[in-house]
Amino acid sequence: MRSLALAALTIALMGPSAAALAAEASAWSAVDGAAIRLLPGNAPANGPAGLEIRLDEGWKTYWRSPGDAGIPPTFDWSKSENLGGVAVLWPAPSRFDDEGGSSAVYKDDVVLPLKVTAADPTRPVRLVLSLDYAICHEICVPAKGSAELTLAPGAQGGEGADAIAEAGKRIPKEEAIGADGPSAISKVTLDTSVRPARLTIDVKAPSASSLFVEAPAKWYLPMPNPAPGADKANPQQFVLQLDGLPKNATLGGNELRFTLSTGGGGIESLYRLP
Repeated sequence: MRSLALAALTIALMGPSAAALAAEASAWSAVDGAAIRLLPGNAPANGPAGLEIRLDEGWKTYWRSPGDAGIPPTFDWSKSENLGGVAVLWPAPSRFDDEGGSSAVYKDDVVLPLKVTAADPTRPVRLVLSLDYAICHEICVPAKGSAELTLAPGAQGGEGADAIAEAGKRIPKEEAIGADGPSAISKVTLDTSVRPARLTIDVKAPSASSLFVEAPAKWYLPMPNPAPGADKANPQQFVLQLDGLPKNATLGGNELRFTLSTGGGGIESLYRLP
């Protein structure tokens, strides 16, 4: 009886402490213009954690594929403990145009959901991040941030769960080209009669949209632009010049990933060049 009482007392003492491990966000790691922190959400067992990047007014940072200018964020999780893996999920970005070109950006406050896998699901994960990213106001500057967080197995209701869930709604959904939905990439047409070759991409979107492209390594494609004569408020057709390819590169068989961003979310479609 005494041993049972001691066990119950031990669980009572450990329970709130273990829950607290996943209850609060990490401390902010700030630079001039921005700050980052890790959000526990309901990770690792029941849902994603999150990386929050808070930007001062007038500042921006970059999506995973920044466009004509900019640097994508890079993540170093090597000092983490009991970590099986981390997958970063990306809400749809916005397009930003200036004299330096066109880029894919986030402004204000963005949360990137993180799918965290524990090496041993029965033990806590100590998540340690070193982040290199770029932030821009009138000029762009490199930034560094660090954050760490302990995620207890099975914890729920951690700080940031609602923000992570909201960010999850803005992650583009995978759709085949020609899919029947309110947002879709309807058709892609290749024209090799011009130099450089170009693609015409027909899209379907209920509101103002932007189109982004990701290409094979060492291809430096420009950003797709609304086709001449397209509705500037809600373009339904884009043109992509297949410029910036490595010397002697061939088109056939290479795969492009298109992301159609509609502000609240979007879709992603793969296109294999014929």
